[in-house]
Formats: sequence, C-alpha cells, structure tokens
Amino acid sequence: MILRESESYKLSKLWESKDIMVKKTNRRKKDLYWHKTAELCLQYNLKPAQVAKVIKDIFPQCEVNGRHIGAYKRRLLTEGNLDMVDISVKCPVNEMMNMARDNVLPEDEYIYKCAVGSHKRSLKCFEYKLTAEEEDEISKIETWIETIKK
Repeated sequence: MILRESESYKLSKLWESKDIMVKKTNRRKKDLYWHKTAELCLQYNLKPAQVAKVIKDIFPQCEVNGRHIGAYKRRLLTEGNLDMVDISVKCPVNEMMNMARDNVLPEDEYIYKCAVGSHKRSLKCFEYKLTAEEEDEISKIETWIETIKK
C-alpha cells in the first residue's frame, strides 16, 4: 500500500513538471482593426488617450477608449512587440492623425465598415420582425372576431 502511494506521488510530480504540462503561450491573441493604428501611434510615444483620439478620428463610431489602448500597450510590451521610435520630440497629435490615416490598411477599413453596418442591419431586421409580428397578431384577432360575428 505504501509503495503504491509513493508511485502515485511520483506520477503526480511528473505531471506537474514543465515537460508534460501544455503551455498557454501558444494561445492566439485577438487582432482588431484598430490595433495596427494604435501600434503605430504607440511607437511614437503618444499617450493612450491621445491614441484614442487618433483612432476616433479614423474610425468615428469605434468604442475604443484610453483604457483599451493602455491594455493593448501592456500586451505589446509584455510580448516584446513594441519597437519604440527614437525621437527626441514627440509627434503632435494632428500630424499623427494624418500619418495614421495614410497607413490604414484597406482590410481594416473594410472590417470596421462591416462591424458598424452589421449592427445597424441587425437592429433594422429586429425592428422589422417586431412590426411584422404585431401586424400578424392584429390581423389574426380581426379575422377571429369576424368569424365569431358570422
């Protein structure tokens, strides 16, 4: 009995070792349409709130704020993917807006337009379904009342 416990203890230690455990670093990270623009702005040492202004200028209906940008900046720093540009003077926000607008990929703009458009379309469909259901119920009640009268 004691021998089995020690074998199971050895097996449990073996399972806890780093050789057998699967690392979670292979998880795929989200890459959103505004990430490339934010990365460009962060490379030029802009603050997250300023980066949010630049993104709002390019994607006006985007709901990204400084907290989202700050979290993305932390992610880039922990992964080591943020290459800071060595400049002594910060790039003004207006110049960055022009630079970022020129560097927006067509795929990112397409994804943004699809995301914004799909929300509007889904709301219109939902509105149509509600009005169609109301009309159907009213017509059913009217036909029922007419059949009772006869």
